[in-house]
Amino acid sequence: MNERPLVLVPNSLRLSTSDGVFCGVTLEPYVLVKRDNAPVAADDVPEEGAPEGYWQLRSRWYRSTIPRGGAVCSVHPEREAALQCIVCLRCKVAQHLSYHCSVECFKSHWNLHKDYHQQCQSNGVQENGYESGFKTGSVAGSVESWVEVGRSRTYTPTQDDVGYVLKFEVCIVGKAPPHTMPDPMKVQVVQTTRVRPAPNPPLRHMVQLVPPSSHTNGRFTLLTYNLLADLYAKADFANSCPAWSLHWHYRKKNLLRELLTYKADILCLQEVQSDHYLEFWAPELQKAGYVAIYKKKTAEIYTDNKYAIDGCATFFRRDRFSLVKKYEVEFNKAALSLAESFTNQSQKKSALNRLLKDNVALIAVLEAIEPGTPDASNRRTLICVANTHIHANPELNDVKLWQVHTLLKGLEKIAASADIPMLVAGDFNSIPGSPAHSLLVKGKVDAAQVNSIDPLGFLKEQKLQHSLPLLSAYARMWEANSAHDGRLAKQKQRLDQKHHEPGFTNITKDFKGTLDYILYTNNSLQPTAVLELPVEAEVQSRPDEQLPNAQYSSDHLALLSEFMYLNR
Repeated sequence: MNERPLVLVPNSLRLSTSDGVFCGVTLEPYVLVKRDNAPVAADDVPEEGAPEGYWQLRSRWYRSTIPRGGAVCSVHPEREAALQCIVCLRCKVAQHLSYHCSVECFKSHWNLHKDYHQQCQSNGVQENGYESGFKTGSVAGSVESWVEVGRSRTYTPTQDDVGYVLKFEVCIVGKAPPHTMPDPMKVQVVQTTRVRPAPNPPLRHMVQLVPPSSHTNGRFTLLTYNLLADLYAKADFANSCPAWSLHWHYRKKNLLRELLTYKADILCLQEVQSDHYLEFWAPELQKAGYVAIYKKKTAEIYTDNKYAIDGCATFFRRDRFSLVKKYEVEFNKAALSLAESFTNQSQKKSALNRLLKDNVALIAVLEAIEPGTPDASNRRTLICVANTHIHANPELNDVKLWQVHTLLKGLEKIAASADIPMLVAGDFNSIPGSPAHSLLVKGKVDAAQVNSIDPLGFLKEQKLQHSLPLLSAYARMWEANSAHDGRLAKQKQRLDQKHHEPGFTNITKDFKGTLDYILYTNNSLQPTAVLELPVEAEVQSRPDEQLPNAQYSSDHLALLSEFMYLNR
């Protein structure tokens, strides 16, 4: 054996748990390794049992057999519980859902408890007494022992670990002789605080816009959601969101749980990071019954030791739809084409500098497995779904308007070749009443609006109008008869009173407002229900908190609408 020995620097083991230890959030210890007094990256040291390297890193994770501490808040698991819902106990709701950290927390999430109570009562649970689980401390007289739970450098706590302390041991071992016990004096050890449960994903219900019907054949649901790509989350939200809830290992699972809760037939997702699409979103949603298509931006950036970028992903249930055709829209290509029409070289250069922003859209023509309407007989039921993410810079409203205009021109060409229902969804980065929003829902933009945002003067030369009969699904809520659903009156109060769009779909440090929309062609489709809109207190764990947070893992909210086909 010619390989020079490796050693752990004494007392170098660190495990950051200042924000707490949570179920589903990966723990990543740090330890300093040296060879001949020169640092060696721990990631370059083979793990125990690897075929390469004589000196290897031996890692062990253990769970204590004695539970620690008392109950934690069901909404804010990083906080100790201060009160418990007695009705939840009587209804035999899962005990961990009954705890809250304060009266204010309890009041602001009372609607969740009402849902828990109704669900348990509908399942036949009787209110016939309860047993409080509000206990603190550890088991008296117990002798602590440890159960091994992992042998890798990192560990992701599971539901079995909740309420218990974890311990991590690490040391350097040689390959031979095999099964040699490490020298206890060279083993470094660190313990965590008790593992806390992960917050529950948001609980939102559908609000009916039309009278309930037993005939739901042909109805389908579409969701749009900007997931907040990890490469932007780490850069923009590190100072406002607890590190554990911003960690991709946690966010991806929380987002997936939320998406699967909605059971949408079509998912239009934005800011889907290219490596995460391949490694997580496509395989996980394919297991859940979806077919995936994806269009990423073209300019990648370096993140986590690799190149990646975000894009738009559309998923549809394979038992509801099949893919007929897809179109990929790169707004950069359209910008280059537009610039070629300019004879003035200075204007061409200025236009390219302003319009080359790398945003994309993904258009899918789908065929429904079952007929859309009773009179469809043997006719194919087709639908066109456009998923887009428009440029974000609030100073570039001309770019936003031009990108929306470019997308709509492409959709008009599809409509001219095939008279089929259309849905346009995504993050348009445009507030209600903005030029881009006006073009979408009104089919045109006032000249005064265009002039106010056209510094280069190229927009006034474009025919900024379209013939698609697009309306907003959520704006339809404003006109719906409140008799169809008792929650409609309250939901209408959560709409922008002028444009009737949601009061907000995005909350950050500098902005609160609506940027996301679902639009439909009203001559072929009718929205029959929408996912309810929360108020700020329901998405924030404290006043003035921005998104993402422990419960909502994106800075945007999901929007979802159910549609029915109209007889044509």
